[in-house]
Amino acid sequence: MGTTMEDKKTICPHCNKKLSKWAAPNFNFSDGLGWCTPFLYVCFNDECTFYKNSWKHMYEMYGQEMGYRFMMHPDSGETSSVPVGGKNVMKGDIIDEVREAEEEAEIEARKRAFQTLTDYYIRKDTDAILAMLLDDNGFGSVRLKAAEHLGETGNINVLEKMVNHRFVNEVIKKKVDEAAEKIHKKNFTMECPHCAEIIKRRAKICKHCGRELEQSV
Repeated sequence: MGTTMEDKKTICPHCNKKLSKWAAPNFNFSDGLGWCTPFLYVCFNDECTFYKNSWKHMYEMYGQEMGYRFMMHPDSGETSSVPVGGKNVMKGDIIDEVREAEEEAEIEARKRAFQTLTDYYIRKDTDAILAMLLDDNGFGSVRLKAAEHLGETGNINVLEKMVNHRFVNEVIKKKVDEAAEKIHKKNFTMECPHCAEIIKRRAKICKHCGRELEQSV
């Protein structure tokens, strides 16, 4: 693959190394007008001639032990310099492109999961919604929504699987408990206080354990 225009734009003209995305600060170094961008392109190559020569220039001109790095605005392409007091200054604010790509991929995966869940909800496919809820590796926000959907559309069959699953996350567990109560209310059922099996709310004796029950209202 050849070099794209975007690649050429993000190459330092002084050392031909790729510029790094750097989180823009909330203050400015020159005109005070604001950067109007969440990041700037900056050359962090310590062997860059622009960077190396800057230290000599700043000392000879101003008697200052400092230098500056090449900088470019991502939108306008305007170039300038960013003053630094040491090699590692600013490096903590470099935007990790690998991490950024991973975060973007995760956002897209979450969007797809929500869309899939919505499709299941529209089709009233409670088994598929239940599977997303019980997926311990799924997105927490998606599982919370799945529990909410089951509270609206679920039946006794999904209820048994819901209450028998061990939810580690307390927030999800609370949402599942709320959904289970909604399903119980719709179906006039409850859990037996003795054996936790599902029984009719007005039952006097549990059909599973045979224990006598107080009359529910």
